[in-house]
Amino acid sequence: MCIHWCDEVDLLVQSTSIDDFPVAGAPTEPRVAAVVLNYREVEDTKNCIVSLRECGYQNLKIILVDNASQNGSVEELARAFPDLPLLIQPTNLGYAGGNNAGIRFALTMNVDYILISNDDVVVTKGFLEPMVGMMERDKGIGIVSPKVFYSSSPQEVFAAVGEFNSWFCTGMDKGRDEEACRSTTLECDVDYVPGVLLLARREVFETVGLFDERFFMYFEDVEFSRRVRTRYRMAYTARSVAFHKGGAGKGWRNYSELYLYYHTRNRIWAFRSEGWEYRLYVVLFTLSNAIAKAIIVSLNYFSDPRKTMRQWKAVCNGFLDGLGGGKKRNGTALY
Repeated sequence: MCIHWCDEVDLLVQSTSIDDFPVAGAPTEPRVAAVVLNYREVEDTKNCIVSLRECGYQNLKIILVDNASQNGSVEELARAFPDLPLLIQPTNLGYAGGNNAGIRFALTMNVDYILISNDDVVVTKGFLEPMVGMMERDKGIGIVSPKVFYSSSPQEVFAAVGEFNSWFCTGMDKGRDEEACRSTTLECDVDYVPGVLLLARREVFETVGLFDERFFMYFEDVEFSRRVRTRYRMAYTARSVAFHKGGAGKGWRNYSELYLYYHTRNRIWAFRSEGWEYRLYVVLFTLSNAIAKAIIVSLNYFSDPRKTMRQWKAVCNGFLDGLGGGKKRNGTALY
């Protein structure tokens, strides 16, 4: 394993080359680089990598990025996967910055497609072929997303038929058409692709750009989807299946301070390029949403007043920083 220390803008890298791609399988099979971003969840990351290795796609190269975990993750992952390229960021730049590091590295390789996967995702055997096949058949498609279930509830859909909802100023991981979400064969165009797991043409990143690192986490996929839509179509296939663990909590009362802050702030940021009428609507909707969240988390006050105060502060700071636009906080210094 060869590792190089770089400055904060760059990375610590375990060397690799395009020759590391497997030679088995069809010689014309498109080359895919999968970017897996780890942050202090070694076991989840290991499970994700193992599932990718066992998915059956021959021309797949996995790029592992550690987002300054500082908990022994680097050493453990290096021991577990000594053959994988390993990029180690000296600071935590969030979902956007961490994945961008992997994407930039993938773009130096001779790949056709780049897969972005959360570290708590487990893919199924054969999940890549339907997504690659859709884009090989239709060059107008820039991104494809799969069907994703909750790991803890394998029959419950986490993401399917992604949909942008202008009333709620967000992307809905699970579309409102229940029949479409239940389908096991549906393939269709969508106007929003969740960041949990997606496959993109390399040229999408080369022409549209990477994730906006100012978002750190949450809504970067909404902003990215809206940029991509100006140049490419986006699609969904139910024939590709994966499972997602998730981590923020399934109800406002249990959401982390990180979620409450970034989800509030970034909703405002995601639509700064829109007309003033819709920007005003987004601010008013976000304000009402922030008030609702503050009321819900208040239910925790008597059982855990300190946590409740942190949650309140996260929502308030998120809204104020969203309006200010210039505030920059990182994952370790929010409060």
